[in-house]
Amino acid sequence: MKDVRELLHDHKTQPGLTNLDNEGYVKSDGFDIAWFEVGPEDAEATVVFIHGYCLSAESYCDQVEFLRREHPEVRSVLLDVRGHGLSEKVPVDECDVDGAGDDVLAVIKERVPQGNIVIVGHSLGGMIALNVIRRCPQEVYDRISGALLVATSIHELSDKGIARILETTAAELLYNACLTLPDRVNFFRYELAHLVAPVMAALVAGFPQMERIQFHAAMLLDTPLASFAGYFDDLLDHEELAATPRLARLKGEVVVGSMDIVTPESQTDRICDLWPAAEKTIVDGAGHMVILEDPEAISQALERVLQA
Repeated sequence: MKDVRELLHDHKTQPGLTNLDNEGYVKSDGFDIAWFEVGPEDAEATVVFIHGYCLSAESYCDQVEFLRREHPEVRSVLLDVRGHGLSEKVPVDECDVDGAGDDVLAVIKERVPQGNIVIVGHSLGGMIALNVIRRCPQEVYDRISGALLVATSIHELSDKGIARILETTAAELLYNACLTLPDRVNFFRYELAHLVAPVMAALVAGFPQMERIQFHAAMLLDTPLASFAGYFDDLLDHEELAATPRLARLKGEVVVGSMDIVTPESQTDRICDLWPAAEKTIVDGAGHMVILEDPEAISQALERVLQA
């Protein structure tokens, strides 16, 4: 596990982002936000990828490779939102959807000043994508041609799924422990990851490869505890229903795994109710990490959004 985590951001090891054409940092609210690019800078269409909770841009490695192979004319722009990956660590009270939306908008302003935009968001990234669609300047909104939302919600996560169960006194105790006893919590987190990874590989449907389990665990372990606690706390109550009017003219797709207990199918149905133009896709046997469990299904959904 240690080796996987150490190699996570070397941009040479797979699974993970490799063969980048460009990378750098932008400032967002005073924080350094890492961005990564693959494809021509003068592309007519750019896909902006927004990763999920306690993950990083690395999680979209399969979709980036798909676009490189099948659509070399399309540009991929990815970022690590604040408190994740190679972006700057931030205090717990700065870890929220609005702040992460600022990060995406800062990257778009500097790295995607022209051309059509397709926004892709998984989990927390889906909520951030809705936030960006709702809050972006009209000039940016007019260039968004479509969106792909994966395993996400437009309602607060405490409304449905496992987050509703986790919104308990025990969760509050864990939140406080992350802030006051980080070293001790980190120790147990690392030990738990080593024990849980083999069990997940053996039991979790759609996730048969230990390599994928370790890759996912490495991103989890790479995430600072402040980010773990802050974003979780924000997601319990954050909703993006106000994005509905701007969704109306966009084409897109909403994807969910049939075994997702974090953002179950009912959350996807609610998005589709509010976004009638979107197609709904259920990936049979996949859970919340569908982008790693069945990457081909996500790539094909992205293909459909690009062709719409």
